[in-house]
Amino acid sequence: MNRKSSTVVRILAVSLLAWGASASAQSSFSLTPPCAAGLCGASKIGGAASKPAGAVTEEQYLEVDVDATTLLQSSNEHIAISAFANGQPFTTTGAFGTNAPNGGIGIALGRIDNASHPSCPVDSSDTQVEFAIEQFAWNNIYGSQILDCVSFNKSALTGVWKIRIGVFVQCVGTTCNASATVENASTFALLGSVSDTGIPLANPNTARRPWYAVTNFAAEPYNYSATFWVRTEMYSPYF
Repeated sequence: MNRKSSTVVRILAVSLLAWGASASAQSSFSLTPPCAAGLCGASKIGGAASKPAGAVTEEQYLEVDVDATTLLQSSNEHIAISAFANGQPFTTTGAFGTNAPNGGIGIALGRIDNASHPSCPVDSSDTQVEFAIEQFAWNNIYGSQILDCVSFNKSALTGVWKIRIGVFVQCVGTTCNASATVENASTFALLGSVSDTGIPLANPNTARRPWYAVTNFAAEPYNYSATFWVRTEMYSPYF
């Protein structure tokens, strides 16, 4: 699997702007799972987009700043971001919703255990934050797959208010390539970069919506929160 630098993702973003894709105004929101620990979480759906008839190639780019340092350094939870989805994974009660996690492609950032996801580096001392491309399943909460996965030391987040995540997904038909970066939003120091190719798109519908989520899967002392500032949501079809 080829690794891409943050420069590559920024070039892709500039290219999308040049091609005339629409970008959303920056919006912010906080997510806290409203449920007891288990297979639950909190999520928010992004802007509406839909594949038009006759489109051959599609691209979606997301850029978001996130304040989740406490969650990433102190918990076993993770945040997730998806492009190309049909809907969001969680309902307002925190339970998984219809067709969850809705068949998109994106990233997971946080604690991703190597025992369950062998593509991630071993982190037996729990000193690392894992960052991965994730293929989200359709109507199967156990069916998602962690693909390319890297890690960085939790100490890199000490004193950091916001991190910046960029996600780029390109699909030809239902076969997709994805790349993503995570960096310090103030210094632009790269923390992790992942990519994968030939990813099947599980979403059977034409909706191409992003979502943002925080999990509550582990037995934590309290429900961890994350705040998101959505900088860019772009969708571009090509005929």
